[in-house]
Amino acid sequence: MWLLWVSWVAQLVAAATGLVDQEQLCPKPAVSPNTILVQPGMNVTLPCLQGEIENITQVHWMFNGRNLSASTGRQVIPRPSLYLPSVYFNDSGRYSCYTDSRLLLCSLRLVVEEPPEAPNFTCFRKSLAKDIFCEWKTPRGMSSHTKARMWVQKNFVGVNRVEQACRYYAKSRKFSCRIEGIADDVHILKVSVCISNLAGALSSHTFISTENLLKPDPPIDVEVRNVEMHPHKLLVTWRKPPSWGSSFFRLQFEIRYRAEASAAYNKIHLRDEHTSYTISDVMAGVQHIVQVRAREEFNQGIWSEWSRESFGVPWTETKDRDSETTPVPSEVSHSHEKQGLLGCGSRAVDPFASTIEPKCTSELPVVMSKPTVEYAASSPLYLFLIMAVSVTGIVGVLVVGVILRYRKKWGTSPCGEEKSSTPPPHSLTLMAPEPPLSASPLLSPPASPFSESSVDTPSIPLNSPYDVSNADYFLMP
Repeated sequence: MWLLWVSWVAQLVAAATGLVDQEQLCPKPAVSPNTILVQPGMNVTLPCLQGEIENITQVHWMFNGRNLSASTGRQVIPRPSLYLPSVYFNDSGRYSCYTDSRLLLCSLRLVVEEPPEAPNFTCFRKSLAKDIFCEWKTPRGMSSHTKARMWVQKNFVGVNRVEQACRYYAKSRKFSCRIEGIADDVHILKVSVCISNLAGALSSHTFISTENLLKPDPPIDVEVRNVEMHPHKLLVTWRKPPSWGSSFFRLQFEIRYRAEASAAYNKIHLRDEHTSYTISDVMAGVQHIVQVRAREEFNQGIWSEWSRESFGVPWTETKDRDSETTPVPSEVSHSHEKQGLLGCGSRAVDPFASTIEPKCTSELPVVMSKPTVEYAASSPLYLFLIMAVSVTGIVGVLVVGVILRYRKKWGTSPCGEEKSSTPPPHSLTLMAPEPPLSASPLLSPPASPFSESSVDTPSIPLNSPYDVSNADYFLMP
């Protein structure tokens, strides 16, 4: 409020003292002789001969020192007067009329201009470390001869003005002026702008405060991502505008968001300079529109424009499951390699397992999102039966061999008759092979009644297991 009051008082003082002198700041340029001034879209006739000259029936016209037909592409009728329909800015220039002998008859300057309008400019500052810019747009295109200038003075009561040049951008039809040398201190500035051409000149002025000029550019690279396992959250990230260009001066941010089907925005004000925030109250499974804007941390100046719309959808369980159950190519190929090496599945065969091994299928394994319990592989039943029969047969052969080998030691006759006495219990030992029948006499010689053996040796029963008639018996181990 106080700024408006100061501005009103300053304008009264300036008007009273005659400091605002439009004719002095923005004079209208004078039109030189032999100049024809027209507005765009008009038809123009340029005369070559001033009065009638005998023996001259046709002339040649030149445009800026070149043949008119070659330079402009117009079909020129060789007459003393040149007719140009619907001229525009590019038709401005110098037209010269010559005879056949290249004698100059006349030279005229054509200026195609449109009177300018009073500049309705606005001033802003993108950063406290940057200069001040004042800009305005024209309702229609302007010629290159239209010029604009700016005067700036810090103390509006005085004559110390600083002149600044302005630049015109034909594509956007915008004039831009820069005010240099203004620090981050608060100042009251008087700004005057003049726009002029040969068709006219107009000016305007205003009083501004540097405190309210600050307007940052909107943040850039705004991205919206979902938060895993949180269907009501969205993570928003962004970057500061490059035009801010200062780490000493900081920014605050504001986020607005809405569901795509809704027209009302929710806003979140962030005082810190963090460039990310997690929204925690979005609608599940619905696409949202998010925008961010910036302002100086101590509320100096005004808010920037909103950034471009960014879109995001919260995390959904269905979508997450689909992504987790999709076979990963590397895992599928690795599984096929294992099947090729082991033949059936990715596990070796255990012949002593108690369960039956499931059949191999050609289906690809499904990659589960949660750890699963993997049971040990089991062998087929027929392998177990084959092993049992084989072991039983080997044990039986060994038993039969032992019985046949030690049947004599254990007291069994060749004819299957058991002997009257059993050998004393002792461990089985291998017996020396019996001598062949040819080495023993079939009948033992009769013993003498007076031999030493008949006297000293006690009598042995006939059924005794010891054969005393064969002396080789005692040599056995």
